[in-house]
Amino acid sequence: MSLLFTICALHFVAQLSPGPDVLLIAKSAASTTRRNTLKIIAGISVGIIVWVVLTLMGFTVLIEQFPWIQQVLMLIGGLFLAKMGWSMLKGGLSALKQSTELNTAMPSEASKNYFMLGLFTNLSNPKTLIYFSSVFSLALSSSAGTDIKTQLALIIPVQTFVVFTLLMLILSIPKIKVLYQRAGSYIDLISGGLFLIFAVWLWRDAIQLL
Repeated sequence: MSLLFTICALHFVAQLSPGPDVLLIAKSAASTTRRNTLKIIAGISVGIIVWVVLTLMGFTVLIEQFPWIQQVLMLIGGLFLAKMGWSMLKGGLSALKQSTELNTAMPSEASKNYFMLGLFTNLSNPKTLIYFSSVFSLALSSSAGTDIKTQLALIIPVQTFVVFTLLMLILSIPKIKVLYQRAGSYIDLISGGLFLIFAVWLWRDAIQLL
């Protein structure tokens, strides 16, 4: 039980660390409906399931033997984050120039697949696999039973969904949404810049693996 609690506590801290997932949820919670943000959180949680299953199946061993797999994943993930960042930058610049309300500057909600957006944002960072490998190191030891692995595969995705949902509820309160609408174009510019930084960061690490 103490091992499971320790891993969940570490994951909780990592969840709230600045990154693409948190940034996307924060932006969505303040600018769109809770239903759409929940779809994003669901997509992120499914992505977490993928990473957890791959970690517990020992996929990190394969990456250690064939580092080029991680390089390819990091390059592809960087391209996705860069595309998102560029879209945010263009949206922010357009809204800033036109001085219109946020809703008219953003694409219509019907044109977005929020679940896939959350899923691909989470899967765009293959370093998550290394993170889970480190956090799960004790659970992956030969002395650990299969029960702890099964519990982790169930609890970590659920924890991800619950914690991000609570974050969404906080960030979607009316006062915060009003503040976002007042400074939406600037926040889009900052968010776009951060996503581009995340992309460059992934590309840099991929090149360093050469």
